Amino acid sequence: AGVDPTAPGHAISREQRRALVKMLVECPVAIERDRGFTFAEVTAGGVPLSEIAPSTMQSRVADNLWIIGELLDVDGRIGGFNFQWAWAGGTVAGRSIADSLTISG
Repeated sequence: AGVDPTAPGHAISREQRRALVKMLVECPVAIERDRGFTFAEVTAGGVPLSEIAPSTMQSRVADNLWIIGELLDVDGRIGGFNFQWAWAGGTVAGRSIADSLTISG
């Protein structure tokens, strides 16, 4: 989106903010193939678990980014395991985000 990631928020122009929002909202993903509805279970996102801190779900690659649920390269067996993974990860991430906001003021 042409935004300097080190720039403070007040230094980002309206056009840059709009471009950033457009990129985040539209986020096109090309689907190459699938195995059909019979096999549709879970996405197994793609972000390796090695790239997050499991105690916070925070990215080890990008600051102030928490990654949860099907964005991560995890897929459990049928029976609610994927739901539980998403709920637990969301809880851990939410608490971590709240803690980071409390610490930073």
